[in-house]
Amino acid sequence: MYQARRKQILEQMGPYSMAIFYSGIAPYKVGDEKYPFCVDRNFYYLTGLERENMYLLLFKYPNMTQEVLLIERYDEWLAKWVGARMLPEEARAISKVEDVAYIEDLDDRVGSFLCWYQTENPMVYADFSKQEMNQANTKIVDLVNIWKEKFPWLTIKSITKELTKLRLCKDESEIECLKKAIHVTNDGIEAMMKHVKEGMNESEVEAYFDFALKSQQCEHSFPSIVAEKGNATTLHYAQNNSVIEPDALVLTDLGAAYSYYCADITRTFPASGKFTPRQKEVYEVVLNANKHIIEYAKPGMTLRYLNQELIRYYQETLPTIGLLKNGKTVRDYYFHGVSHMLGLETHDVSLIDYPLVPGNVFTVEPGLYITEEQIGVRIEDDVLMTEHGCVNLSSEIIKEVADIEAFMKHEKGND
Repeated sequence: MYQARRKQILEQMGPYSMAIFYSGIAPYKVGDEKYPFCVDRNFYYLTGLERENMYLLLFKYPNMTQEVLLIERYDEWLAKWVGARMLPEEARAISKVEDVAYIEDLDDRVGSFLCWYQTENPMVYADFSKQEMNQANTKIVDLVNIWKEKFPWLTIKSITKELTKLRLCKDESEIECLKKAIHVTNDGIEAMMKHVKEGMNESEVEAYFDFALKSQQCEHSFPSIVAEKGNATTLHYAQNNSVIEPDALVLTDLGAAYSYYCADITRTFPASGKFTPRQKEVYEVVLNANKHIIEYAKPGMTLRYLNQELIRYYQETLPTIGLLKNGKTVRDYYFHGVSHMLGLETHDVSLIDYPLVPGNVFTVEPGLYITEEQIGVRIEDDVLMTEHGCVNLSSEIIKEVADIEAFMKHEKGND
């Protein structure tokens, strides 16, 4: 799998060229304490390795290619404090890169290549995406600048677009990881629906989701949103510390990550176990919008086009529930996009106005936020594009009003 991905990158590189990727390193928080390490997703995509301070070098010559993995040496003393560094045979077994050396060889490996082929105008490819936010990319930029100064004949080129195109189309192994993440997310949502009560704090409800993930060795895709009543009208509400009021709807936007593949699901349910008539009215409009976009989406459409279709749909349906009066527009009640790509990142890599193709995985997440009524509803599913349309990967997570009320009545009765 990782070999095939590297081969696809090498095929797009010119002769007498090299590409460099870095796993990243955790920055220090304070004193000798570091932030948790988060591997660079492009490095992980190409190697399957999730350790700090590793380099992948890809070399391309007219008649051959070469792959080199550079890792840290084993340090017996350091191993006693923070754990052992990965050994060459372990890195080789996971990544399938045969040539495994040590990071102190980086200058010799790169310098030899650039000096030996200077008459061929050698090229270095690097990933320059989001460099101001990404420790791995910042390191690569620093290295490339040093090499450019030392080897003025060098040509530098970004390989970000080529990587993005590869990551946009998910293979079977990636889809299985996403399905697993979604399944664990469903377990967490059901745990919240089972235990939620009026008078609980939002953080208490969140804790049931957290336990479901930890008990299945999964991490969070992103910080969870658990928002009751008016809090749900703030798109990225983050406090999760309000007491749940009587007759409140609870909006939960969250996801499990399995092998770094991220689920992103939103479900909205009544803390009491039963929707009020007005809540049901608003909820059904959002639910029908969710189902409409999933059915409507086809290959060749863009996410921007899907959002335009949702706005058109809302313009027709919102007046039926008493909205769009007194000069109000759809954007007064819905102010985000209906979709984003999904994969190794919650908001996964994408390209501007990218036409959807089979293998893409993305979200469908219409919402309505009626501040004056303190009602916020969003329903989000994760879908896979096929040749004929979308397959809902999160169909096991209930969202029909009758199903939610029946589940909560049964589970609460057995609690």
